[in-house]
Amino acid sequence: MEQLGIEPKLLVAQLVNFSIILFVLTKLLYKPILSILEKRKKQIEEGLQLTEKMKAEEIQMEEKKERLLEQARKDSHAIIEEGKKQAIEEEKEIIAHAHRDADEVMEKAKKEIEHLKEQMEKQMKKQTIETAILMAKRLLERSLDSARKREISDKNIKELESFARSN
Repeated sequence: MEQLGIEPKLLVAQLVNFSIILFVLTKLLYKPILSILEKRKKQIEEGLQLTEKMKAEEIQMEEKKERLLEQARKDSHAIIEEGKKQAIEEEKEIIAHAHRDADEVMEKAKKEIEHLKEQMEKQMKKQTIETAILMAKRLLERSLDSARKREISDKNIKELESFARSN
């Protein structure tokens, strides 16, 4: 080996030095680095698991949100439909009330017209009777003597007055 330029003492010393350095590096650096890497690997795995869990929760929350939104849409449509039904019912009620009011006004107007008609008929009867009395007076004054005129006149006047009072 000496012919190759390798000295056995030096080779043994280098092997011992390498073994010591390897032992020291293994104990002081390699194992702590491996434990740090193992811890980091566990943290990454936990992070990935947490990420997966969070994604699953996010999907569940999204599904829950969609269900709530759908329910809210259904509820809002139901409320709108109920509002429309109430509006239609109120419209019908208002129209019916307006018809009743119009009928009442018409009935009141008919009664008022009937009352005015009756008053006009009474007034016309009264005027007709008064005119008839006046005409009878004038007719009798022309055709009869004064005593007889008076007697017939008074009799007719009393009859007409009693007739006028009775109507």
